[in-house]
Amino acid sequence: MGTTTRQNAHNMYLRMKKLLFIASEYASGMIPFATTIINTLSQDRRFEVHCICVNSRKSSYKGLIAKEAHPVFVDYPEGKIKKIIYKIWPFGIIDRIRLACDELNPDVIHFLTGDFTLATYISLHVDERFYYTVHDLHPHEVKTSSIMEYLIFKDIVWGYKKCRDVVGNLTTSSFSQLVELRTLYKSKKCILTPFPTLVTETIRNGKRMPRELQDIDGYVLFFGAVNSYKGVDLLIEAFKRSKVMGTTKLVIAGKGMDYEIHSDNIIRINRFIDDDEVSALFKKARLVVYPYISATMSGVLSLAYFFDKLVLASDIPFFREYATGNVSFFQVGNIDSLQESLEKMLVRAEDYHVEKLGYERLYSGQALSEAYWNLYND
Repeated sequence: MGTTTRQNAHNMYLRMKKLLFIASEYASGMIPFATTIINTLSQDRRFEVHCICVNSRKSSYKGLIAKEAHPVFVDYPEGKIKKIIYKIWPFGIIDRIRLACDELNPDVIHFLTGDFTLATYISLHVDERFYYTVHDLHPHEVKTSSIMEYLIFKDIVWGYKKCRDVVGNLTTSSFSQLVELRTLYKSKKCILTPFPTLVTETIRNGKRMPRELQDIDGYVLFFGAVNSYKGVDLLIEAFKRSKVMGTTKLVIAGKGMDYEIHSDNIIRINRFIDDDEVSALFKKARLVVYPYISATMSGVLSLAYFFDKLVLASDIPFFREYATGNVSFFQVGNIDSLQESLEKMLVRAEDYHVEKLGYERLYSGQALSEAYWNLYND
């Protein structure tokens, strides 16, 4: 084959890619994760983007997905019986996927959000065009209060594993997880892609201050859904022991677990924080702390970087992979290490400096688009 013929063949192969994204989950963090990827790629002329997204009554993709992504929305059913049926065989989204595949004939069908409810469908319709994003190779520990909750958790874990086992193209944004995936699935294509920013346009432009913090600033901030694996109990204990408790407040903002605090200097905002409140929440913080016990992937660092905040984080692999000059580390799970680092960063703040370009280096839309272009053309 001559040089010109080979070049023409290469150009044909690198034609515009028609993508169908599936976002069937809407748990904390999944909506901004999927939305950023879908919207960013929909602005790139190399892609024709389509997406199918599932909305619940409380969490929705509506109003967030760009019209250029040709969104189709499916509502999560109401009522116990319908919900049980949906978890076994989610008719609504499966019918939409079938219709989209028939009408669009996409080059890529990418399941972005774990999509455990689609595990049976995926395993029965294995397609080389399938791509699957692995979020948590090792599920977080979850405390269940009933047999039903335990069975639901086990079903979710089974769904994640089934999807990983049958889909031939796996993506992750964690290098340590990538190494494990390539060891477990030697015959599969396992690719590292950048973690998308969680900073939405509403977050960028938001000006509303959380009502609980109207006259408070200069605090230590934990932000996000409060689950046991995030180590918030360790942060509370370390803060109570520290020398700065009398002069600084700790704010724990996000829906989830509650704690017996017994201190006026620790403020627990146990509710969902709206996007238009996030900017003021971060801007008035002195230090952001992420004391996670474990995390395979997380976008929380993007928020702190965007608002040019110093960060104290546990030394789990994912945080180290996405570290900038803003971050100092303490030993994961070690209250003494956390307390010492907390005191140093607050008492000797002049010794710590913010890397102004860290956010753009890690979370630029151009880098995200290029990575996915390479992913689908590899």
